[in-house]
Amino acid sequence: MNILYLGNSITLHAPAPEIGWHGEWGMAASAPENDYVHVLNRLISQTGKFVAYKAENIAFVEREPERFCVDSFEKYVKFTPDLIVIRIGENVPCEKAEPFGKAYRSLLAYFLENTGAKIYAVGSFWRKDEAERQMMAAAEETGVKYVSLAHLQGTQWQAVGAYTHAGVASHPSDKGMQRIAETIFAAAKEDLLFERPVVSAVPAGEPVYDGIDVRVDGVSVDCYAARVSAIPFNRVWPGHQRPTEQTEFAPFLSLELKTSADFCVNLFEKPEDVTIRPLSKGVKPLVRDGKVFFTIREPGQYSVEINGRHRNLHIFADPEERGVPDSENATYYFPPGVHHPEKRIVLQSGESVYLARGAVVYGEIESTDANNVRIFGRGILDGSLIARDDKGDGVCDVRADGLVHFTRCKNIVMDGVILRDSALWTVTPINCECIRFTNVKVIGMWRYNSDGFDFVNSRSVRVADCFLRTYDDTVVIKGLYFPDGDRSNEKMNNENYLIENCVLWCDWGGALEVGAETVCDEYRNITYRNCDIIRNADGAMRLHCGDRAFVHDVLYDNIRIEYSKYDTKSIMQDTDEMVYDPPKEPNHKDIGHIWMYCGMWSPDNIPGLVRDVTYRNISIITDPEVDEPVFCFDGADAEHDINGVTIENVRCNGNRYLPRVVKNQFAKNIKIG
Repeated sequence: MNILYLGNSITLHAPAPEIGWHGEWGMAASAPENDYVHVLNRLISQTGKFVAYKAENIAFVEREPERFCVDSFEKYVKFTPDLIVIRIGENVPCEKAEPFGKAYRSLLAYFLENTGAKIYAVGSFWRKDEAERQMMAAAEETGVKYVSLAHLQGTQWQAVGAYTHAGVASHPSDKGMQRIAETIFAAAKEDLLFERPVVSAVPAGEPVYDGIDVRVDGVSVDCYAARVSAIPFNRVWPGHQRPTEQTEFAPFLSLELKTSADFCVNLFEKPEDVTIRPLSKGVKPLVRDGKVFFTIREPGQYSVEINGRHRNLHIFADPEERGVPDSENATYYFPPGVHHPEKRIVLQSGESVYLARGAVVYGEIESTDANNVRIFGRGILDGSLIARDDKGDGVCDVRADGLVHFTRCKNIVMDGVILRDSALWTVTPINCECIRFTNVKVIGMWRYNSDGFDFVNSRSVRVADCFLRTYDDTVVIKGLYFPDGDRSNEKMNNENYLIENCVLWCDWGGALEVGAETVCDEYRNITYRNCDIIRNADGAMRLHCGDRAFVHDVLYDNIRIEYSKYDTKSIMQDTDEMVYDPPKEPNHKDIGHIWMYCGMWSPDNIPGLVRDVTYRNISIITDPEVDEPVFCFDGADAEHDINGVTIENVRCNGNRYLPRVVKNQFAKNIKIG
């Protein structure tokens, strides 16, 4: 927890021998550990929080409020405080009370706008009625909590007799400092500022990840284990399981984040290079005594990477769960513990599945020709015991394999659950409409073609606040028909998609994808927005039109793409004997790639059209070792081309960037601005 203290001499005063003050802490505490800043830090540390703090004297705001400017406070925002204690007021001249009030309002508003911190406006230790009224009014107007010290405004709390100089002696004694700290601490405790997150316990019978020590707010917690891909080494489905030698286990934990949470992670090796993704979250690690400390301040999904990408810790920080009473009425209710349903769960219209936090359910879910179905909770649905259905010809049916299947359904809701280890595509809605996926986490996808969300000939789709780590495409929109000749679903176009606020890790294939199968008449009104692609194997934003569809009005907006020196080149495995031997340099991929063709994913073998694709506000973050990523556009022929691509406001490592574009003669009207 980062704490920012802004005050006057009671908070911090430099040595002033001329008045008998020789300390450099809060005047007139007998020692630094006895001023209110250090006492409050200790009280907070005792709750399990790891405290980092900054204390500053801003008495100039009191004495010269008319000269106050918030620009000088930017450095405090960069400290990323979780708690801000503003404790001033004693030095305000009566005639300057009104301009002080104006400056104080500006200060509170500035921190409210530019930080997510809890702010306490703490009253005066000396009685200063005019200044106090201004501070209380400013706090009320801005919604900041006001903490009064009126009960301490007396000589019994001052250092009278401990110092000769009357000004120094009027400051808080050790007892006064202690009471100031206790008053602020009580206010923070009342606001549940130190309430620990609810961490999903690993139930008995479920493997615990070994080789890591994680503490959350000082409490040791166990991590779940997920088998993930160790290397980007793939092959066309060969009729047998992918060798586990190409995989590894990674830890993950799930928690409900009520305020901020402080983490201490020990991987039992020297942490020489630590990165916490997504980088856009601004989580800054601190390495001390061989351990990694950091604070998570908001719900979301995070990857803690110590010395590279392997054995990274996945953290799923959920917002407070809403609608929990609905769980009592769920058709299928799974409490904490390990569960093995006797058969596949089949949802009929109006039915639901609830997986409680700490529940692990080994099985799969499907729904056909149903309306208003729901899968929710904070537990885990695991497919590791489900074998991929190889019929001997190397062809698998996405309607049968995988974890969750919806066919011709309407009004589908999936919220909060964790999906682990699918035999094929993880979630497959086919010929569906009105789909809402929120805060779903996909992890442990290591088998061949274990995609994330594969939307097939569906419409009116919203995916928000999800995490996907997959071994093949993460979020993909497909148009297809099936090997048995069933072509009923292709009559529904793919339209009206919004995928936003997601975190994506793609171990093979593309992260935000359209295609490759595009068997339908039209794709339109598709938006990918405000997503973090923290790893992508073969392209961040891919659109490959592999059949007859007319694809148009596709928008990629505010997408952040991270390129790491630890990522290696994707290689196809031709034989069982072939070993993975990538080039030494990092793998560099395309930012965006549109290409059109007819091939193995083209059952109708009719080229399509691509029109009006926009890439806007794209941010690229690269390690120095990574080569420049590019955009690539390849149309099929003069009649089946790409026409109308706009690339606006691309930034690389924070700087404006004009990306290189590679295209063929069948890609026209490419605008870069």
